Amino acid sequence: MSIEHKSFLFNTSAFTKELSEIILTAGETDNEKLLISFINQNLNDLKSPYSGEELTSAWIEELETEDIQELADFAMTKYYNPDEELGLSYSWELLLESFDELDLKFNNEYYILGKSLDSENFTLDPGRMGLGFIDSQQISSIHKELISLKQNFINIFETESLDKEVIQAYEELIEIYEEAKESNCGLLMTF
Repeated sequence: MSIEHKSFLFNTSAFTKELSEIILTAGETDNEKLLISFINQNLNDLKSPYSGEELTSAWIEELETEDIQELADFAMTKYYNPDEELGLSYSWELLLESFDELDLKFNNEYYILGKSLDSENFTLDPGRMGLGFIDSQQISSIHKELISLKQNFINIFETESLDKEVIQAYEELIEIYEEAKESNCGLLMTF
């Protein structure tokens, strides 16, 4: 059974500056206080990762698991809009497999899954199905790379007579990177 790929425009610069270390420290120490404090201090800029609605002072009532992962999920909404999903849906696996045929600058998985935020004893993964980031500083070069390799990609898969789904997924990935480039954002990739 395949899982659905989701992608969001994400302010990786501000996230790295303001929140990533708080998440890692909270995860390493299993101490929710830092994240709760961040959420309360930034309440006006946050949304529910479940409903997309703005958080109120009663936000804590929305929590289901009340753990570091869920608190981080709420805190991260400062850097993206949970209602504006751009993902590859279920075609991400086929596209990832096809990347073996290309000579890519980064690890194949990075383009579709991003890089995780982790430390020695903690990995950020609120949905427990995978979560990664593409840094905003790499968006433009990856977008350019995907465009330059597009014809090679099409040629490879037309000769192998695979269905058009993989080519469409490649085009969708280019569009995701294009939106991130135009918005001057990074990307959050998850399931």
